Amino acid sequence: MLTSIKSCLKQLLIEPSCAICKRQTSSEADQSGLCQTCQQRLGLAESGQRGMSPLPWRAASWYRGAMRQLILSLRRNPKIGSLQAICTSLQCDLPQGSLLIPIPGWKAKSRSNPLPELICRCLERPTLQLLQRCRPTVGQHRLNRRQRVSNQCGSFRLNQVSTQWTSHAWTNLRSQQQVWLVDDIVTTGATVLAAKQALQASGVNIQGVLCLARTPWELHPVI
Repeated sequence: MLTSIKSCLKQLLIEPSCAICKRQTSSEADQSGLCQTCQQRLGLAESGQRGMSPLPWRAASWYRGAMRQLILSLRRNPKIGSLQAICTSLQCDLPQGSLLIPIPGWKAKSRSNPLPELICRCLERPTLQLLQRCRPTVGQHRLNRRQRVSNQCGSFRLNQVSTQWTSHAWTNLRSQQQVWLVDDIVTTGATVLAAKQALQASGVNIQGVLCLARTPWELHPVI
């Protein structure tokens, strides 16, 4: 009887569980830590989604359905385990020496979107808070493409605290082979393009953007 109880307890302690639904997964489960049901429901592929417009981008999935609901939930109640599992595909082919720069929000820190910084933590690459907002912007969910570009234009500048390094360190950053912007959602790309322009004006070349999800083309705002 005691042996049976010990065996059950051992199974409970060792048996892996899905990072999203918490159901037990088989020992052959994907390295992401997600069960197949959640992977399919969230539209997660092994190497994620990739594209080149309006700049090179990589996403774990498309921003729709269950993935959209999960991201909005994580904005309100961040769960590192869930984020880590989703970010697995973003780590594919991402060199260890890559530098990550999270996109900052314009709201006060207590109300700002926490996900870009947390995604950087999950990706386990060097991270630098190099950007800051220089003016507030309006919410973009009701704006068309042209309005989004206008809304974000000139909204970023370099964080002077981060750039107060020795000249040698700053030169090394400017010559980095792969510097990636990081955000939770990319739609038209207006935000990341504005961030890219601010960085490139200071000589920092951007490889592209990493995000949890990209809005499908058919759902992009027109004009």
